[in-house]
Amino acid sequence: MMPIVFFAQASPTPAPAPGAGLFTSPFLLSLLIWVPVAVAFGLAFIPNPRGRYDTLIKQIAFFTLLPLFGLLLIAYNQFENFLPTMQYEEKINWLPSIGVTYHLGVDGPGMAMLVLSGLAGVVAALASWGIRERVRSYFALLLLAQAAVTGAIVARDMFVLVLFWGASTIPLALLVVGWGGPRRVAAAWRLVGYWGLGTAALAVGVLILYAAAGGTSFDMDNLLKSGSGLSTRVALGASVVIIVAAATRLPLFPLHGWARDVLAESPPGVVVVVASAASRLGAFLLLRVLIGGEPGAAQLLSPLLALLAALTVGYGALAALRTVDIRHAGAYLALVPGGITVLGIAAVSPLGIAGSVLSLFTGGLAAPLIACVCATVAERAQTRSIPVLGGLGPRMPNVAWLFVIAALALLGVPIMATFATEIMTFFGAFRTQPIGAFAVAAGLAVTAVALASLLARTMFSAPNSNAPGVSDAAPGEVWYLGIMAGALLWVGLFPGGPKIPGTEVPLFDPGLISQISAGVSDLAAPFVAPTAPGTPAQ
Repeated sequence: MMPIVFFAQASPTPAPAPGAGLFTSPFLLSLLIWVPVAVAFGLAFIPNPRGRYDTLIKQIAFFTLLPLFGLLLIAYNQFENFLPTMQYEEKINWLPSIGVTYHLGVDGPGMAMLVLSGLAGVVAALASWGIRERVRSYFALLLLAQAAVTGAIVARDMFVLVLFWGASTIPLALLVVGWGGPRRVAAAWRLVGYWGLGTAALAVGVLILYAAAGGTSFDMDNLLKSGSGLSTRVALGASVVIIVAAATRLPLFPLHGWARDVLAESPPGVVVVVASAASRLGAFLLLRVLIGGEPGAAQLLSPLLALLAALTVGYGALAALRTVDIRHAGAYLALVPGGITVLGIAAVSPLGIAGSVLSLFTGGLAAPLIACVCATVAERAQTRSIPVLGGLGPRMPNVAWLFVIAALALLGVPIMATFATEIMTFFGAFRTQPIGAFAVAAGLAVTAVALASLLARTMFSAPNSNAPGVSDAAPGEVWYLGIMAGALLWVGLFPGGPKIPGTEVPLFDPGLISQISAGVSDLAAPFVAPTAPGTPAQ
């Protein structure tokens, strides 16, 4: 793991990276949002008598998301990490009478989320290759969901953010109810209820900030700058409703009620979208609004955030340990990365905030990986009952390896990307929130017990002669699960990117930690502890 040192200034000294600035586009972010929307509407009108063109529809969706992800990787490589300001900005007046602009932009944390969202879109399309019913409708909704999540990530106007935030609920709920398991209707209504509550809370918080700023502009830069001058009561009120909005989306205990049924009943492609970028939006909102706009309220509410983090990790681990349904176990374990992220935010320290930003990406891969591996085991073993399963490892070697990697990623062992995340998060939190950090660490220990028990009972115990027939993962399943596992291993091995031997010059990947550094420094600037002149603040 690369050490990260934060200095008292808000951003590092400009030192352009080799090749920076070769790629620019004033419409990059709009392309990432609206191309999937256009293709989704195109798919809706493609004639598909008796499913004759199902394969073509899948290919259209996949080859829409793949080139966009390639374009995004170019933008990621050319992202100028020495600038703390927004990049790839677009700003057009939309509703000037109330101060709404179509304002998009991305900084370091936003770029981490954007890469996560683009990767999740490609993986979700691969994971959905086995869809056989109403293929045209499924992939059109999947593209719309992907577009809405991307829009929420890059929105720099709070009015636009609320629109994209709420819009992501509709296609995802339709995907759950249309292609989910036996409890799909209840799962879809839970998703609509909790995410609808979160959207309402976010709208209330935005209106509070809008009114306090004079009611002239919804631009995020204006609202967040004015937020630091609010009275303590108003700032706390706005921050509490923002926490509610984030808790319904991430999710955090006790506003997690949608997570089990949605992650356990949805098809794998939907699980990937929901458990990755769509749910990480909750933590991203806390970083943007609470840490970036209300540092005083963040300090006051940090014990509450630490408590929510500890309850979420502890609940997810204990519930996974007690359940007898392997898909429920995967859904409960998928709660753990969100608790780790929120602990870093609760630390309100530069190192903790850096850990939480990195956790947006690593947790957004670890959560869907464990949930989808459990879904694959249930599908290939023809049962979700853990007591019925046993001795699957020799008969499902590919799934067994992926299951082990998912467990290691969830625990944050060395060489996995989550290791760097948890090191920064816990070291940042032990100083400012020691009780919360120890409680989360205890929950992580219970998570290790739950994972060990789950692996022992399903993969490495004696075979159950009464169990249904078992088959190993299909090539498509290995591919989509392997991409998520490979991304976690890559960032774990090269958090700062691979270098030319003997130099600090990056090869083809500048490194995720390098690309988020300027934005992290800017977010963490209000929380840098005073130090003697000339001494860096850790």
